Formats: sequence, structure tokens, C-alpha cells
Amino acid sequence: MDKRILKTKQRISDAFLKLIKEKPYSKITISEIAKIAEIERKTFYLHYNCIEDVYTDIESQIISELEAEVNKYINKPNYQIRNIYYNLNSVINNNIDFFKAVAINDSYSFLLHSFEKGLSKIIYKIASEICHVKSKNMVYYTDFYASGIVKLYADWLKGENDLSLDELTIILTRASFLSVDELINNK
Repeated sequence: MDKRILKTKQRISDAFLKLIKEKPYSKITISEIAKIAEIERKTFYLHYNCIEDVYTDIESQIISELEAEVNKYINKPNYQIRNIYYNLNSVINNNIDFFKAVAINDSYSFLLHSFEKGLSKIIYKIASEICHVKSKNMVYYTDFYASGIVKLYADWLKGENDLSLDELTIILTRASFLSVDELINNK
């Protein structure tokens, strides 16, 4: 992709991220994004149809980043489930402002749900390709895991508990180990 296009899209994303820290999603306008990104409205429309497309682009980048980390482990026989949390932590830390803004502002709960769906797909891939779980109910298990993981991370991002990120990772790892062991033993 052309570097100018990438640079413009990054400026639009940065402007959107700045605005989600300041106001509810429904109050953000394309004009505000364009002004902060220092572009014309028509330039915005060259890259996106609406504000939701900006979010979708950001979400896709984050999910792709996480999937790339997970794919590093797919073919390794000594995969440790805790690695997924270290990778998730890395992705969250690389996008910490975005995740904090989304977690703190209730008007962005739909964004958390969207991220939860992406995480569920990744967990499904891990369960089926790494752990070789073939349960007909796997989609329910992965949705359950994803919602719990997102809830715990959201609470941590909001500052609703005094856990460090490492302590949260240990809790998530232990919960996952118990659950994954149960699934593996009952294939």
C-alpha cells in the first residue's frame, strides 16, 4: 500500500483514538476527526465510509497482531497456554490508550463485544489446532472464555482492581489451564 495512504489512515486512526478518550462514540463526528488529523472531510471519505469503518480498521489490526502472535505457537509441540496471555498483554500494551478508553467509557461497550468475538475465534483456533479439542460445543466454550477474559482485562484497564498485569496473567492462566485440561480429558 502507498505510504501516503498508510500515513493518512494512521492520522485518522490517531485522531479517532484521541476523541474516544474525550467523548462518547455517538458524539464523535467526521469533521472532528478530519480537523484533528489535519485533513479535509473528502480525504476521510477516500479512505473510510463512516466512523465505524475507522474502528473496524483498528480492531482488525489489533486482532491480526494477536493472531500473528498465536500463529507463532500453532505448530510448536511445547505450547504453553500462558503464552497467549503474554502475547495478549503485549498487544494490549501496544494499544493501551485505545483499550483504556474503550474499557472506561460505557458508550464503547459494543467495541469490547466486537473484540470479544475476535478473541473467541482465536481461542477456538488454539483449542482445535493446538489442543486438538473436537467438542461439538466448542463455540460455546470459546465464547465463554473470551467473555471472561475481556471482562477481567476491562476491569483491570478501568483500575477496578489492584492487580498488576502479571498477577492478572497468572489468574487467567490458572483458570484456562483448569478449563482446557477438562476439555482435553473429555474429548
